[in-house]
Amino acid sequence: MPLTIDVAIAKTNKYASRESGDTVEIVERPGGGLSVIMADGQGSGRAAKSLSLLVTAKVAALIKEGVRDGAAARAANDFLYAMRHGQVSATLDILSVDLKTGTVVVTRNGDTVCLIESVAGIEVFAGGERPLGLHARTRPWAAEFPMAADLRVILVSDGIANAGAGAGWPAFDLAAVAASAAHGASAAAFADLVLAEALARDKGKPNDDMSVVALTLPQHRETTLVRRMRAEVPLP
Repeated sequence: MPLTIDVAIAKTNKYASRESGDTVEIVERPGGGLSVIMADGQGSGRAAKSLSLLVTAKVAALIKEGVRDGAAARAANDFLYAMRHGQVSATLDILSVDLKTGTVVVTRNGDTVCLIESVAGIEVFAGGERPLGLHARTRPWAAEFPMAADLRVILVSDGIANAGAGAGWPAFDLAAVAASAAHGASAAAFADLVLAEALARDKGKPNDDMSVVALTLPQHRETTLVRRMRAEVPLP
């Protein structure tokens, strides 16, 4: 039975900050499939937003030109390092469903955890190499998995990973939160669940920008293949 690419993003900005330093973009891959690019600029507010926009724009342009994810991440590092002289940093996560290779690829530069669930079980990977922009020869961490029914991936920014730390909460257990979702839950349900837990830890006032990217690959029985994308952005 064929699969559906189900991707969802849930994010919010730091409490009392008008702009989020996190940027998330979705791009179509030239060989078929989608890539989700998440960047978290150093700090918060307008400066961090400008930085994360710079990174995602660079990576998105390269992926659209057919550049592989790992090479795009290295190029983004070289670009940021040259532009800002190693004085600022940004984390980067690229989640790709590549129809050309039939795989799901996760490429990361940062220190947060990510969750990948496959037939082999749930794996939580801590860290993903150094962030972009600080060193001339920074390489990304990468993992590749064959596309399969019910594969799911969850990526988070540091605002999620560190939620509640200042109030004495234990480390954010991404696997436990994901496991509490209903069987067959959508990507949106996973993303909302993780964000809600992080917000509860910070008592509804996020101590940092928070972003969650979730992917599931459910099976479908559609005969007419209709692609749908949806955005919901509450305004202040």
